[in-house]
Amino acid sequence: MATSTSSATSLDPAYLAQQYTAIDRAAKDTLLQNQYSGYNTSLKAFQTLQSSLSDFVSQLSSFSSDGLLASSATVSSSSTMAVSVTGAAAPGSYQIYVQQVAQAHQLAMSFDPAQALPTDGDLGITVGSNEFVVDLSTLPASATLSDVASAINNSADNTGVNATVMQSGSETFLLLTSDETGAANQISLNFNAGTDPNGTIFASAVSGVQQLTAAQDAIVQVGSSSSITLTSATNTLDNVIDGVKIDLLQAQASGDTPVKIDVAKDTQKTQANLQGIVDKYNDLMSKLTDDGIKNDSMSKSLQSLMRSSFQGLFDSKTLYSIGLEFDRNGELTIDSNRLDTALNTDPQQVSDMLTGTNGLVSKLQTSLTPYSDRFGFLTTKVNNLQSSLDAVSKKQTDFDAKMQMVYQRYLNQFTQMQVTISQLESSMSSFSS
Repeated sequence: MATSTSSATSLDPAYLAQQYTAIDRAAKDTLLQNQYSGYNTSLKAFQTLQSSLSDFVSQLSSFSSDGLLASSATVSSSSTMAVSVTGAAAPGSYQIYVQQVAQAHQLAMSFDPAQALPTDGDLGITVGSNEFVVDLSTLPASATLSDVASAINNSADNTGVNATVMQSGSETFLLLTSDETGAANQISLNFNAGTDPNGTIFASAVSGVQQLTAAQDAIVQVGSSSSITLTSATNTLDNVIDGVKIDLLQAQASGDTPVKIDVAKDTQKTQANLQGIVDKYNDLMSKLTDDGIKNDSMSKSLQSLMRSSFQGLFDSKTLYSIGLEFDRNGELTIDSNRLDTALNTDPQQVSDMLTGTNGLVSKLQTSLTPYSDRFGFLTTKVNNLQSSLDAVSKKQTDFDAKMQMVYQRYLNQFTQMQVTISQLESSMSSFSS
């Protein structure tokens, strides 16, 4: 005989509560999910745009300070000097003879390591016209030359000298080296002994100090047949020729031929620099048409502003005259032939059009500032979208909590229904027996 299943036991309160709750929450869940998806898509698109705009503005700033136009330089003796140039360097040839390079003053004091150092006395060290004093009484007991070197280097009054210890056979040397090159940074020493008899050891070392390297300025002669003599406290000459930085490496021998420096405009590097702006412009414009942003009023305004920045006259000419133009798809491109012609004809005008006071870079920077500033429109937009996204997330959390209560109510109802049905079935069973 088949066993019948009780209608009460076949009832699943949890399942029924879950199904009824799902029906109740379906419409609101769909609404919140659509809102979350929309805000999240827009937020990611605007954050990407913000990053691209920051990159674009950073590149504009670098070209604003360094210039878009590039130059190159060749030097006939790379062992004598290293040369670097900026776009401001004028084409030309220069003859430079290096008579001597700048040096930092270096002195050495000799000590017998077997003899103890004095426990008092003042070591005065003067660099140029500035003196500081090291009090030997502040050193630890049984101090060594390394302790003296540390006291010199760590002195709050140190005026620009570095101390090191060097061993050589039976002698130990305390080396003092000026931090700066040049004749004006010469080191001089004096020692005032205290009551310790060993003060004579230090006094003897100071009086017998050896000069290892003389303090001297760099001396160069610019020109070949008729030269101009220039001196420099350092080996970096960055104010001799506009846009040219010269690092002196070694002096030349008497009778050597002057080093020749040839400076020329680098059109390929200039085009590469300009291509950097073009690429970042096109990348930024593509971000303005991403999903979640393309129909936004700010996006459309920024697109219009970006494109209009390339229009109008720059130094009485259009950017088309130097090779900048838009193709049929609206992308910015460079016509290499027109750019080369403009650079060869009047490079200064090209420079003025691109990075001059009223040039392209300046125009773009001014136009984009309201959007790219730390508290600009774009930052405000991103913050507002994030706030909206957070608000939707909170609504979802609150709604989930509310629906949990609805589920619990349904569960209680269906559980009670199950109990009631079970009781009825039990009563009916007793009557039938």
